[in-house]
Amino acid sequence: FLEEREVGDDMAPSPAMEQLLSGLGDIARELDQWPLPKRAVLGGIIDCMFVQMIDPRNWETAGGEKRRFSHYGVHCLVLDIHFLLRVCGSLVSKSTNNMANRVCEKALRSYFAANAGGGAKEMMNKMWYDARVRTAMQRLGYGFPDFGRGFEHRSQQSFENGAQPESVPLSARDNAASPAPSATSR
Repeated sequence: FLEEREVGDDMAPSPAMEQLLSGLGDIARELDQWPLPKRAVLGGIIDCMFVQMIDPRNWETAGGEKRRFSHYGVHCLVLDIHFLLRVCGSLVSKSTNNMANRVCEKALRSYFAANAGGGAKEMMNKMWYDARVRTAMQRLGYGFPDFGRGFEHRSQQSFENGAQPESVPLSARDNAASPAPSATSR
């Protein structure tokens, strides 16, 4: 996140984020073999990722210094999170979306605090992130389906055939009040 590069319109989600989503797709396909609630399992994995990301211990370096971000690095983090939220769709609970917003906000605050003496560059707006995500999703095609949308449809079909739908709320946390959406909100 300290890499110094130019932020341009050709910027895309990181290869690490693409690999993470590919892994979630593999897990989703593997879950087809088991009578497990896919939405709850995948939603829980995504939730746990953000629980770890927001943990204060992860905002310090090994030497105990506060985590820092370059202009490019903070854009990369926010773009990756925006991409993850968009691809995973309805698998992302309100609580997880709130944690994602907190992670982005914390990274932005860290960047601006480290560059308070006038070195901070302007951040891109939500439309810029949305365009980068759309481009990435088109480029990646079927390798990155909207995980959440598919579950809603299959769950409704299963319910109509007498099974319990998978799309029930994960827990009471899905109904918690949420703050105003930020740049990463879906």
